[in-house]
Amino acid sequence: MSIKFSPLTKYDVNYSNVIELYKEAFTTVRRVPSCLLRFMLRKGKDGFSVLYESDNWIGLIYLTEYKDIVFVHFFAIAEFQRSSGYGSKVLDALKDKYESRIVLNIEELQRQQQNYSQRVKRKAFYLNNGFISSGFIVKEPEERLEMLIHGGNISKEEIDAVYKNLFGGILGSLYRPKIITINN
Repeated sequence: MSIKFSPLTKYDVNYSNVIELYKEAFTTVRRVPSCLLRFMLRKGKDGFSVLYESDNWIGLIYLTEYKDIVFVHFFAIAEFQRSSGYGSKVLDALKDKYESRIVLNIEELQRQQQNYSQRVKRKAFYLNNGFISSGFIVKEPEERLEMLIHGGNISKEEIDAVYKNLFGGILGSLYRPKIITINN
């Protein structure tokens, strides 16, 4: 069976499930407020998809494209579907769907963090699925995220352009996360 990326709208049978998964899976620091998210999704938001295998709901993904870069902002598998191989299946489908570099951010590995072991497992999952460190930390206002990449490399200038494109116009010019080179 293949993974289907279905654009999310308020008419999707799993609309409420997707909103709940989004709130459960992502920290309040990274989340867009639910009321704003619901507003954005009323007519469908480009790149925000419900993930299905046949008619079986398995999760959500939100991504944007910039030139030959696909930026995965949010990706989560429904709790009752986890540990069934769906995460890897979705990443494989994503790689097949886009002949582009794929980037995503994960929480930086910091031993003092309460969820350190979860962070280690998350990074191992992506490394096992062909992602590598980009060599950069993206410092957003309240957290530090390591950028991982599949399908090549990315420069500081490209990361900056991806964020500028994401936020558009004036906001894109004003909001720029700090990009820090990882010293290994």
